[in-house]
Amino acid sequence: MIWPFFENNEGEFINEEIKVPNEGTARMFILVPESRVNKHQQLIKVGVKGYFMEGSRKVAEAEVIKIVDLYADKI
Repeated sequence: MIWPFFENNEGEFINEEIKVPNEGTARMFILVPESRVNKHQQLIKVGVKGYFMEGSRKVAEAEVIKIVDLYADKI
């Protein structure tokens, strides 16, 4: 599972109570550390496209534009 934290134009997190804009950026966090190494390090690359999901429903399109700590030993 990957969880988004949406950002404003200055790169600051948007308060969860505020409506998220239709376009923008988000920092994504992998919640299960084992899946970071066993799965996501092999799959996530700049340019990879995917979807934000609510259960089985696609609610938004996404594209990886930058990788920050995916390959760090400890998060």
